[in-house]
Amino acid sequence: MKRLILMGWLLLLLSPLSARPVLADDGAPGRHTIHLLTFGRGEDLFSRFGHIALVVDDHHKGTRLIYNFGTFDFSDPALQFKYARGFLNYWLSVDAFQPMVDFYRYLDRDIWMHTLNFTNAEADQVAERLRINARPENRVYAYRHYLDNCCTRIRDIIDDTAQGALRRHTDTEPTGRTFRDWTRQSLSGLPVFQRIILYSLGPAIDHPLTRWQEAFLPEALMADVAGLSLPDGRPLVRRETRLHRRQGPPIGVVVPTVDKIVLGALGLLLGLGLLVPLLAPRWRPSRRLLGLGMSVWGLFVGLSGLMLVLYWTVTTHYDTHYNENLLLSPATHLWLLGPGMRLLRNRPLAPRTSRWLRGYLVFSLGLCALDLLLKAGPFIQFNYDILALSALGNALLLAALLRHPALAPHASEPDPAPQKNTAQKQRRT
Repeated sequence: MKRLILMGWLLLLLSPLSARPVLADDGAPGRHTIHLLTFGRGEDLFSRFGHIALVVDDHHKGTRLIYNFGTFDFSDPALQFKYARGFLNYWLSVDAFQPMVDFYRYLDRDIWMHTLNFTNAEADQVAERLRINARPENRVYAYRHYLDNCCTRIRDIIDDTAQGALRRHTDTEPTGRTFRDWTRQSLSGLPVFQRIILYSLGPAIDHPLTRWQEAFLPEALMADVAGLSLPDGRPLVRRETRLHRRQGPPIGVVVPTVDKIVLGALGLLLGLGLLVPLLAPRWRPSRRLLGLGMSVWGLFVGLSGLMLVLYWTVTTHYDTHYNENLLLSPATHLWLLGPGMRLLRNRPLAPRTSRWLRGYLVFSLGLCALDLLLKAGPFIQFNYDILALSALGNALLLAALLRHPALAPHASEPDPAPQKNTAQKQRRT
C-alpha cells in the first residue's frame, strides 16, 4: 500500500502543468493560470519575426487553450488583394494547446512557456478578457506590423493586468535602435526579400525606439516580461519552461539558393552591361552589351520606382509613404528601355536621343545629390545603400555613354536604315 501511495505522488508530480493549478499567495488554488507562449523565428518569410500567444489553463474545466492574435488566411485570394492594398485583417483564434505546440515543434522552432505570477483575480481577469475578445463580433482587428500585431496586443493585456508596470519599465529612453534595424536583423539570410522590404519602407521606420515599442517582436516581449517585477514586488514570471530547442542551424545562416541565383544574375547582367562598354568601348559586342545594361538598369529601377508610387497612392501601407527612394529610383527610368533595346539590336542612337540620355542621367545624379542633402535636414530615412547603388549605376551608364561611339555605326557595319534612305533618294533622282 505504501508503494502505491508513493507511486501516486510521483505521478502527480510528473503530470502535465495543466493538471496542477498555480497557488495564490494565500495558498488557495485559483481557477485560471496564465502562461506566455513564445515561438522562435522560422525559416520562411512570414515566420521571421517569431510568434507569441497566451495560454489559459481552466482548472475547473480541465482545459488548456491557446489564444492566438496572429491568425489569418493568406490562401484566400481576396485576402491577398486586401493585403496588397493594406487592408489585412487578423483575428484572435482559440486553439488546443498540444496540437499547436506539436506543429511548431515539427517546424523545429524554439518554444518557451512562461507561467505568469498573477493573483487569482488577475488571472481570472485575463481569462475573461480573452474570452470576450475571442467572440466573433470582437475578434477581428486591422493588422499593423509594427504598431498593432499579435505581440503588441498581448503586451497591452499584460501591462494592463500589471497596472502599467511593463510600460513604466520599458517606455523610457530610446534604445538607439529602429524598426529598420530590427527588420534587417529579422530578415537576415533572405537577401532578396530583405532588400525589397527595406527599400519599400520609408522614414516612418527610422525613428529611435523605446523598449516598449520594440516589444512588437515576441522575443523582445518575452525578455522584458521575464525580467519584470510587479508593483507589489512579485516577479511577473513564476516559472520558465523550455518546450523545444531548435535542432537545425541558427535562423539566417543558410541563404536560399534562389536568392543567390537572383542576385548573381542581376549583378552579372549589370556588370556586363555597364562595366564592359565603359572599359572596352570599341570592342565589337560592346554596343549590344551597353544596350543590355541600359535595358536592365532602366527596367530594374523603373519598376522599383513604380512600385513605390503605387504603395504611396493606392494603399494604406503607411510605413511606405514619403519614401525618399522615389528620388533615387524614379519610374521614368523605364524610358531607358527604348534606346537600350535599340542598342541591343546593334543600332546606333540618334544624336538627339544621346543628348537626352546624357541630360537625363545627369539629372538623375542630381536627384541623388538632393537626397544626400536632405540628410542634413529633418529627413532621417536610412537609405544610404540605395543612394550609393543609384548613384553608381547612373554614373557608370553615363560614363559608358560618353566613352562609347554609340552615335555612329561601326565602319565595317553600316547602319541599314541610312542605306535604305540613300537608295530611295537615288531612285527618286
